[in-house]
Amino acid sequence: MSGLKDDSILVLLGAGASVESGIPHSSDMIGKIEKRIRTNKEGWARYESLYNYIRSAIFYSEGIHGRFNYDVNYNIEKLVDILNEISERNQHALYPFVGAWNPALVDVAGKEFQLVKEFHDDIVRILTTEWLAVKDYSSSARYFSGLLALRRSLDFPLRVFSLNYDLCVEKAASCSDVIIERGFDENRMWDWRLFDHNPDDPKDIYLYKLHGSMDWTYENDQLTFHDDWSGITDAALIFGTSYKLEYRDPFLFLSYEFRRWTLESRIMVVIGYGFGDEHINTFIRQALQSDTERILLAVAPGDDARSDELRQEIANSLEYRNVSQIVTAPYLASEFMTSHLTTNSLLGYLPAEDNDLFSELANS
Repeated sequence: MSGLKDDSILVLLGAGASVESGIPHSSDMIGKIEKRIRTNKEGWARYESLYNYIRSAIFYSEGIHGRFNYDVNYNIEKLVDILNEISERNQHALYPFVGAWNPALVDVAGKEFQLVKEFHDDIVRILTTEWLAVKDYSSSARYFSGLLALRRSLDFPLRVFSLNYDLCVEKAASCSDVIIERGFDENRMWDWRLFDHNPDDPKDIYLYKLHGSMDWTYENDQLTFHDDWSGITDAALIFGTSYKLEYRDPFLFLSYEFRRWTLESRIMVVIGYGFGDEHINTFIRQALQSDTERILLAVAPGDDARSDELRQEIANSLEYRNVSQIVTAPYLASEFMTSHLTTNSLLGYLPAEDNDLFSELANS
């Protein structure tokens, strides 16, 4: 080997990466929902009984498996996923095997479960029109330019995967000369082939939005995007675990690509991800298992003195035993991206052989 290939670095952005730009964390959105219900904003008090039932049922289910209080992974994705499942009613695959709906659910779900659908749709509407509606990305999301700086120091495209619906990466790149590939052709139609590296049409960053984007929507069953996302009433977003492998483009393809590039990477840089997603965790675990020299760098604010404890917690979430492959960086996303997301910093986490190769690249 004479140098690093274009599959050496993979970046994964979780909800925590965008919090400093003014976007609430997915768990904080739960508090906003509860406040809307409590204050009856826009008539949300009508969802109170339904919400209380669903939240109680989720915590009851987790408690059966020995998870209580803060150990319960309860956030906006979990809530919307459950609402999606319930709204299927008798169309759900498991319906023939269920004797009857819980009587308490029937009482709070409304006629024909209409309240369930309305609650789901209202949450998605508020998510896209308020919680993700950053007024000035150029200012609040400026620290995402650290991704662009890293790319400039490399001789190959950077592959960035995001679990977020926001436009932080895109807006940061729009103020630079860095070219981002999101998978849309000149007619704004989705085309997975655009993620294949083409020397005649080079891209700087390949951005894979695993859960969709606030500016995506389907038109005539084809994925497209709009510059003015405020008019989108049915954004192409997925929540929870049940829809991660949805058969429609682009979600199945994006999941496949994440698995593919984790298995090729030398270091997986994970920023602001809480390791609460079963599918994502499985891909990461399989990547670590397939190469014991592959490194997972988890970036999250915290006390450096707790690094060993945090590494063990991450290993437990991944259901993986080799803690030595996991390293942590106790920084806010903005601090890490602006000051520590460099080739010189990353090479310190790699095994000696890769360290030499990375140094070779950084000095070229």
